[in-house]
Amino acid sequence: MCEITYNIKLNFENQEEHSFWLNLLTEQKDMLNYASELIYNNKPKLNQKDIADLIYYPIRNKAKFLNAQCVCKIEREVLNIFRTIKSNKHNIKSAPEKKNLSMRLDKRLYSKFNKNGIYLISNVSMKRCKATFNLYPKIEEMFNKYTLADPLIFYKNNEFYLAVTFKVSEQVKQNDNTLGIDLGCRRLVTTSNGDAIKSTDYLRQKRKIRYLKRILNSKKKNSHSARTKLKKIKNKEHYYSKQYIEKSVNYILKNTKESNIAIEDLTKIKKKTYKKYGTHNNRISQIPFYMFKQILTYKATLYGKEVKTVSPAFTSQLDCTTNKLDGKRQGCRYYSAKGYVLDADWNASINIKNRAENVKHLISYDKLPLDGCLNILNKQVAVNQPIVNEIISNSQATTL
Repeated sequence: MCEITYNIKLNFENQEEHSFWLNLLTEQKDMLNYASELIYNNKPKLNQKDIADLIYYPIRNKAKFLNAQCVCKIEREVLNIFRTIKSNKHNIKSAPEKKNLSMRLDKRLYSKFNKNGIYLISNVSMKRCKATFNLYPKIEEMFNKYTLADPLIFYKNNEFYLAVTFKVSEQVKQNDNTLGIDLGCRRLVTTSNGDAIKSTDYLRQKRKIRYLKRILNSKKKNSHSARTKLKKIKNKEHYYSKQYIEKSVNYILKNTKESNIAIEDLTKIKKKTYKKYGTHNNRISQIPFYMFKQILTYKATLYGKEVKTVSPAFTSQLDCTTNKLDGKRQGCRYYSAKGYVLDADWNASINIKNRAENVKHLISYDKLPLDGCLNILNKQVAVNQPIVNEIISNSQATTL
């Protein structure tokens, strides 16, 4: 059993309900910070009774929008915060402070939660109001298929959102076959099945974004407008990277029948590269390997697949047919000792697959192309990003 969470934009029926929930979340944040200061200054025993005796009535007397259930939620939340601090043995110099506007809902704060909307409290008398949302077909399908956990409502960029969590049961594996994936700079992904996803478009757009960041950094750093524009560009850069990786992962998962996926363990690859060569590799620094692993592991559960990591040692130097260092890699080619010329990334992905399955020989020389050509890859998939051009053009308009 795992949990998958999506953020959905909420639409209230009128402005009064919108204002009420904005005031409610704002007051909830302020009262939680007030309760945190009371506990920090008075240092009561960290149990439910002592915390309730200390903060319940002071909050009820000050609050205008919070009902009794919301105050009890604040008690439990602030109690968990201080218990965590105590168990981790942290020495804090001030009371913990909440900065974002968010609240975990329970059955007393909402009802009739389905794909058509959700009913929320609208005032202290517990009257309900309906909030709707527009769903993508995939999320709408998940509403019909999986059970729901209590949602989280939060306010960001002048809009309300609902973090919807689905409880997904793991699917039964159809087979024990493994797909090997080699991550790199020339190609973002190369699979042992012969598919590849280009990284040229990704790196091109990343260079444009980095260029705009350098322009802003060269200007007055103390300028408020420059700092604001720079923050927006950084957010767009992260959004673009995540969008590109998600589309790449979706393509891989939809087009593979193997139940296991093997990738290299590239933890701290950037630090290791710097330690070995004494300098940073800019191309390696631009590829989000960790983000790819996170998203792949997260989404693979929905498809009933398991992600394994293997050691990256010598995966590019080993001959995939002999599992020995008897060949030689030169650039994008791998020259086998038997005279065959293979695609280097494809050779590495098969070595990753072999290592995950703990086998020494997977492909015989009889199954390799006799002409020694490099056209082993079935497809060169270009993950088109129409939104990226808009991001770049908007950034240039605001900075140049």
